[in-house]
Amino acid sequence: MTRLLANPWTVIFLVVVTACIGGGTVAFGEQETGVDKREKRRENADHDATAPAPTENGQRVLEAPGNEWDAPSPPKNNPGQSKLFGKAFHYDAFVYDKAGDKPGVAGIIRRGSILRVGGIVNGSGCKDGTWYKAEPFGYVCSSLGFHVSDEPSSDNYGVPRAKVEARLPYQYSRVITKRAPRYYRMPTVHEEKQARRAMEKKGPTPEAVSSLMEGDYFLALAEKETREADGSVFYRTVRSRYVREDDVELRDPEVVRGEQVGRGDWELPIAFVYGEDRPLLERRKGKLQNVGVAKKHARFIVKEEFRDGGQAYVAGPNGIVLRDEVRIVRDVKRPSGIPANTKWVHVDLSEQTLVAYEGDKPVYATVVSSGKEGYEPPTGTFQVQEKYVSTTMNATDPIDGFYEVEEVPWTLYYHGGYALHGAYWHTDFGKVRSHGCTNIAPVDARWLYYWSDPDVPPAWHAVRFQPNKTWVYFTS
Repeated sequence: MTRLLANPWTVIFLVVVTACIGGGTVAFGEQETGVDKREKRRENADHDATAPAPTENGQRVLEAPGNEWDAPSPPKNNPGQSKLFGKAFHYDAFVYDKAGDKPGVAGIIRRGSILRVGGIVNGSGCKDGTWYKAEPFGYVCSSLGFHVSDEPSSDNYGVPRAKVEARLPYQYSRVITKRAPRYYRMPTVHEEKQARRAMEKKGPTPEAVSSLMEGDYFLALAEKETREADGSVFYRTVRSRYVREDDVELRDPEVVRGEQVGRGDWELPIAFVYGEDRPLLERRKGKLQNVGVAKKHARFIVKEEFRDGGQAYVAGPNGIVLRDEVRIVRDVKRPSGIPANTKWVHVDLSEQTLVAYEGDKPVYATVVSSGKEGYEPPTGTFQVQEKYVSTTMNATDPIDGFYEVEEVPWTLYYHGGYALHGAYWHTDFGKVRSHGCTNIAPVDARWLYYWSDPDVPPAWHAVRFQPNKTWVYFTS
């Protein structure tokens, strides 16, 4: 997968009304709907790993939790002592590792974001500009992406702030019209007519068109704008392009998340149901019988693994599921090459699972989607080299064709173009499906982003090649 160095804000609020009085009566005389009942079950699924599963119509239901974590909060901006402000005007403005010729990129500030800068620093390589010390580290050049002044400006140059408090930093969408035009600016009515003819290969492409999107495209959206001439509605994207509203479909994926190991009764090994809803079984009178359903993404502590009639099964506190219908997250020994008392992540490619460790203690477990056949990530130990709030990726699949995914969230590069990152375009975690990177549910990816090293300073969009790094250990 190719990434562009330049680089839905969506929060799902699960409001469950549980004001009940006596024998299941709902306040205000309303009847509890099937959706209400399921939301209660999903909420209860988070509380206790060993609590009895609820029933519905006489069937036991093992639910997946539908709520998000109180995830780690982004670091607070330290005002510091500097009275100067550097405002990024390049889409991705670079913070450099030195004030001199051929500096390396230490970090990225997104257009419109502001960081405090210190005094002037002498050095070559900043043609027609001035080097300033950046806070908390690095250097910025006033002619290479930054306006420096003694007062911060409120102008964000049309680029929305990433919603770093949410599971997804932007509102996302998928392009649903083949060869849909993407414009440099709001097109005129005449330009749009020309673009629509170009879509059908019946005429030239007007200059207002940046591309005709043929392939699989996912866009990050900033806001809607209406063309005064005829009332047509367009989305301005985060990358300051325009696309017609009816050419895209908003993406609002369901909440999927892993488990904080050690929270409540949760401990490894944990089994995650994947693929689809699965039968929930129980042994009665010596025979396995169907007693309910284990919902996709439900999980349970593994109490026993056994075979019966040639089939393998996994048993938990609330029932039994076929072994082939779950992914099991297990504790593994820290590799000798990873120092003690450090943060590291184990990805088991055979099980499609991920565990985060602090020293020898597992602290988080979930399921992932790694590279499909022919795109498997390398095994071994690596270190996180770069971290991005979001970054755009594209490539060409020999079967599926070209694809472009804007602002892939919570991205951790650990080996060249291989990364751990959030995925907003599917929820099929537990199955291989990517082009080499490891897809993670956005809630889990955000947790991993803020838990792992190196830290990304406030107002920064990315850091690169810092000394403190989290280890990543891949096994097959």
